[in-house]
Amino acid sequence: MKNIYIVLSQTGTLFSRAIRNYTKDPYNHASISFDSNLEVMYSFGRKHRYNLLNNGFITENFNSGMFLFFPNAQCCILEIPVTDAEYAVMYETVTFFQNHQQNYRYNLIGVLSYAVGVGLTRKDHFFCSQFVSYLLGKTAFWHSVPELTRPMDFYNLPQKRVVFEGCIMDFRGAPIGRQRYSLAR
Repeated sequence: MKNIYIVLSQTGTLFSRAIRNYTKDPYNHASISFDSNLEVMYSFGRKHRYNLLNNGFITENFNSGMFLFFPNAQCCILEIPVTDAEYAVMYETVTFFQNHQQNYRYNLIGVLSYAVGVGLTRKDHFFCSQFVSYLLGKTAFWHSVPELTRPMDFYNLPQKRVVFEGCIMDFRGAPIGRQRYSLAR
């Protein structure tokens, strides 16, 4: 058995605040990581702070990208056990996305269609929770429709363990080697 990590967050951008006003959820962005330090997280979103049109598959961490501009952003880190085979196929899938990232775009139309209860699939387009749901679809326990998955759906996984919840500045400020997850609530 291995663990994957799903990071739910709320940065405070205008777009994320609009989503939060609609969903009333505390978190509206989802990323996935394969290491407990979250040095590399994978998701879909904008690639540059002020350019909504330059978007797609992204790698992120709490020390760069949008998180750098929103150090008080709130997050919830979920640890989820998976089999070695599930871990391998999810990691292989992410590697494929990373090697072909120029082909992928953010599924803004999919986000808008979700708002009216329609799951819209577009070739090579994903929104953040759609992407994480797509990856979890490689496991035996996840059966949700990616196009209708919102970040808080991951919070409802029965086998998840909340290992941290709070301000990302508190997570990234933890000293190297210290058990970062002692902050879990």
